[in-house]
Amino acid sequence: MTLEDARTLLEVAEWTLSHRKRRSTIRQLARTEENYLLFIQELERVESECFRAHSLRAEATLTLVEWLKTLHYFHWYCAYCQIKPFQIMSHYVPLPQGGTTATNCIPACYHCRRCRQKEDEYIRAYLAQLYTDSTCSNALHMLHL
Repeated sequence: MTLEDARTLLEVAEWTLSHRKRRSTIRQLARTEENYLLFIQELERVESECFRAHSLRAEATLTLVEWLKTLHYFHWYCAYCQIKPFQIMSHYVPLPQGGTTATNCIPACYHCRRCRQKEDEYIRAYLAQLYTDSTCSNALHMLHL
């Protein structure tokens, strides 16, 4: 994944926040068929995980933009081992308790997800920063109301 491809995916994700998800337009914005297919795959992953969270009555606020930023932060590799390309979206805190949120979803490979290695400072620091940022932006939003 090149930096330009990552930026393109993020731009398309941000565009879909305020527009209907018309696949023909998304395909044009993605610039390449590879980017388009990757975008659709990650969009479906986020929607599927949010649906699972809703069905368990857990929080389901993760957006595609947030997920792509998380993938970019971990360079599209497993957040745990940082060796293998990521294969799945993993919930740091089990889904029923933690939900599908930006502060609970990280990329993982199948092996690391099975092992559930949670004592990684790199991951905890990233999630803590996200939590701090979201708390601050929620507080700022409340002040502007």
